[in-house]
Amino acid sequence: MPDVVEIYMCKPGQKLDEGALVVSHDIRDKADAKEDAMRKCKINPSLGRIAYYAINEDGDFKAYFSYTNPNVAELQPVNTEQKKVKKKPKKKTFWQKFKSALGV
Repeated sequence: MPDVVEIYMCKPGQKLDEGALVVSHDIRDKADAKEDAMRKCKINPSLGRIAYYAINEDGDFKAYFSYTNPNVAELQPVNTEQKKVKKKPKKKTFWQKFKSALGV
């Protein structure tokens, strides 16, 4: 049983050391780690990979558990551009139509 567990969470294509780091004292074994990983992926479906590292009193660490999310939800970029609204052409009045028909 580890003293502390470091949890690295990263997005798809991101390295583990670039991801978020969380420290936990509640994870006792690999079953707890697996359950925690599945819960985290359900809460945040954009997580691609979660890795757990056990840290002992001596400062030694070892890979404890790793989980790759099979149902990764890719984040779609938000389109911030607004569509230009086309102005409707003004309708010509009767006299404007009449003058244009005469060529005046």
